[in-house]
Amino acid sequence: MIGAKPKVLIFLNRLVIGGPAIDVISMAGFLQTDFDILIIYGDKEPDEVDANYLLNHYPSLKTIKINTLKKSFNPIANLKVIFNVVSIVKTFKPDLIHTHGALPGVLGRLAASYCRVPIKVHTFHGHFFHSYLNSFFSAGIILLEKMLASITTSIIATSKSQCDDLVKKYKVAPLSKVTTIQLGIDESFLDGFKNGNTSLFSIRYKPKEESICVGIIARIVKVKNFNLFVEVVDKLLKKTKNKVVFYVIGDGYLKQDIQKSLTEKSISWSDEKHATENPSVIFTSWVSRIGEALSMLDIVLLTSNNEGTGLSLAESQYCGKPVVATKVGGVADTVLDGETGFLVPPSDPDTFTEKLLLLTENNKLRLQMGKAAEAFAHEKFSKKTEVETVKALYYELLNQINYN
Repeated sequence: MIGAKPKVLIFLNRLVIGGPAIDVISMAGFLQTDFDILIIYGDKEPDEVDANYLLNHYPSLKTIKINTLKKSFNPIANLKVIFNVVSIVKTFKPDLIHTHGALPGVLGRLAASYCRVPIKVHTFHGHFFHSYLNSFFSAGIILLEKMLASITTSIIATSKSQCDDLVKKYKVAPLSKVTTIQLGIDESFLDGFKNGNTSLFSIRYKPKEESICVGIIARIVKVKNFNLFVEVVDKLLKKTKNKVVFYVIGDGYLKQDIQKSLTEKSISWSDEKHATENPSVIFTSWVSRIGEALSMLDIVLLTSNNEGTGLSLAESQYCGKPVVATKVGGVADTVLDGETGFLVPPSDPDTFTEKLLLLTENNKLRLQMGKAAEAFAHEKFSKKTEVETVKALYYELLNQINYN
């Protein structure tokens, strides 16, 4: 039909609180002006929280939940997912499929290839090439991604470092097939970041005495290296002259292990089931209004062994918070070391503590870096730029197949 919008099928891992869902939903919300978009996604994990609130910002978005899609390597279960996706593809008849995340990237591109969808785009929000699995399985994933790249029209990396990984280090795809598009921040998802002490998060979690509030926003899983977090907390509390309270904003299967490690080091903590008077570490679980949490925090950390872009770092800087993070993956492209925060080698608790101590002990430096972080993030992480770049890529690919 003349004048019809090009059809785009977006395949997302899970609609849960976290970087990929926030980025994809907001991007799709803006792109629907030019494209007929359908989003499909899978079921959440037990330690995750649904992020259906994201859809409230863009109520006209069409979505389908595939309950059989779970975070699993079960071949029979995944075969069922492929059949489901094939059925959706045949009904929707997309001109372009855009997959996000490892499992949708595999299943979605295979289904699209079977259905002969002309354009297949995949975004690497991170990768499983190291630190997630052992070397044998990591090598297998790299080989699989190389095979999938051969049937992919275009690959999107979210940072220069990630592009280098895909093209130079792991040789997944040639540079001609990879486009680097920096993630953008949709400020509407940071609702409440200027509320300060009046935010619901602050009312619930603000310490009784004047304190410096340090947060880490992440899944409590192996790759996020919370063992490093525990070591840093232990070392800093022994050295600081100030009252410092740490907030773990997230959840995961290693939560109890991390709490046990804190107890072994005589570090007090609390969560929704374990109340402690004036704890040094507070586990809040997932927070949907992350802007309200950021309004109260003074510093934000990231201790990962592997990371894509690190949306939590981008959002934190956007809200004027300096950060301390391990220099892994795309983090080096997300933080200006020495200006908006500090980057440290992974698994180096002494250096990490040293840099964090500079911020906890020096109010002027903390405020100075916070202002620099806000200015940098507002320029660097433009949602408008991200959307316009993705839109231009879509049209470029559509023109190559003479879409009318």
